[in-house]
Amino acid sequence: MSKFAQGISFFTIMLLALTAATFASGQMTKQPKIELSHDQFYFGFMPMNAIVQHSYWIRNKGNDTLQIISVKPGCGCTTAPLSKEKIAPDDSALLKVTFDSKNMVGKMVKDVEIFSNDPLKPSTSVRFFAVVNREHDFVRATPNALRFSKFGAKDGRMVKALDIKNGSNETIELKVVELPADYVAIDRKAAKLKPGETATFQVEQTASVTNEADVLTSLTVEFVGQETDRITIPIVAHLQK
Repeated sequence: MSKFAQGISFFTIMLLALTAATFASGQMTKQPKIELSHDQFYFGFMPMNAIVQHSYWIRNKGNDTLQIISVKPGCGCTTAPLSKEKIAPDDSALLKVTFDSKNMVGKMVKDVEIFSNDPLKPSTSVRFFAVVNREHDFVRATPNALRFSKFGAKDGRMVKALDIKNGSNETIELKVVELPADYVAIDRKAAKLKPGETATFQVEQTASVTNEADVLTSLTVEFVGQETDRITIPIVAHLQK
């Protein structure tokens, strides 16, 4: 065999060996990878003895099934049901975090820890913040909670007015940043208010109202001026099962 042929044969063997090693390595590194849509949320100012809610998405950016082993809220005031525990590659699951501010006052910081089979990140967490039992100094919502019931409803539905007043001495911009679209609709999601002005939002319950099941959720509004802050309005509804 010529030296040229020997060289080609050696090169072919090395190339095949490298390809096999790469394939084997790829097989060995097949694993899930957890990713969160975001890991923090600020409710802003909210009433005491109210229930508010925010959703996070858990995504699997790996190439193997992501198994959520457990979800552990930091205290009994928080629940965090997950839409599914097994998440295929490029799929996601919804984590609905619900916070009950019963008998609480002041600034709150709460965590929910998530345990999974991601070998590089077996545990991660989401966090939320709130200021309980205090109205904001300048931006006020009336009412401070929306309660839907069958009384006064038309065709099983009800529309309520939500007034948000700018009591500051500067122009602010309002934006709805959290809305439970499964249960309510709103006629607009933004407004610009001069000092002393009030914006009225029409909030409609989009499911039939009955006394069969309570739904406890919330609506969060962010306002921007010289400072940025938020208020959250709890929503209580009776929805048909």
